[in-house]
Amino acid sequence: MLNLFPAEWTKLRSTASFWWTAGLIVLFSAFYGALFGYTSRVSGMPYVPMTVVATVALTTGIIVIVQQSMVVTTEYRFGIPATNFRVAPRRWQVAVAKLLLGALLAFLVTLVGLAVAFALGDLTATVPANWLSNKAVHRALWAVPLGMALITVFQQGVGWLVRNTSGAIVVGMGMMLLVETIVGLIPRFGADVAKYLPFGNLMAFMTDQPTANWSLPVSLLIFVVWAVAVWVAGVLTLEARDA
Repeated sequence: MLNLFPAEWTKLRSTASFWWTAGLIVLFSAFYGALFGYTSRVSGMPYVPMTVVATVALTTGIIVIVQQSMVVTTEYRFGIPATNFRVAPRRWQVAVAKLLLGALLAFLVTLVGLAVAFALGDLTATVPANWLSNKAVHRALWAVPLGMALITVFQQGVGWLVRNTSGAIVVGMGMMLLVETIVGLIPRFGADVAKYLPFGNLMAFMTDQPTANWSLPVSLLIFVVWAVAVWVAGVLTLEARDA
């Protein structure tokens, strides 16, 4: 199974979409850091690093949904899975290799993006937040990358279920940006259902803003349960279907 990791990395690093999405994560993060730092200088309002955290978390989450969907589904577009599974008949091992590699890369790229954002924010703000010694920033440096690793679990599971890039992205973004809001607006029971949905809870954890219903550890647990359930369902489907 260990041979699968360099094989998956070779496929991934030779794909332009991976480098584009990774680059966009760092680029947008740098833009937000410089923007909020400079805005504080122009407007006279204090520079608050948590605004950087919230915008980076949301934007990076969207990009990771796209990136991790493609990690799984692009191969179906070109008919590669049949070859993969002749070489590695235990399909779940391929899924595990993709998951661990994708989660690690999402974590590291997000960490780099945040570090760049906080550095630029301090450089452009009138009063820097001293990100190297700021406890709130230190939490974000592991909480947001962890969130992106968990989105990887969720979205790769969706990818195995759907086996289509556009469909997987629509499902992931729909859940993140649309479905949970709509469910929360349903009279009588909507709010009770929405509090158990994944992405609102994950955003609360990443931004250190507890919801009205749960503490941060519980919010994280809710997303973990969703992510693991979707990924396991995807792998079971992978094992049951034709290549």
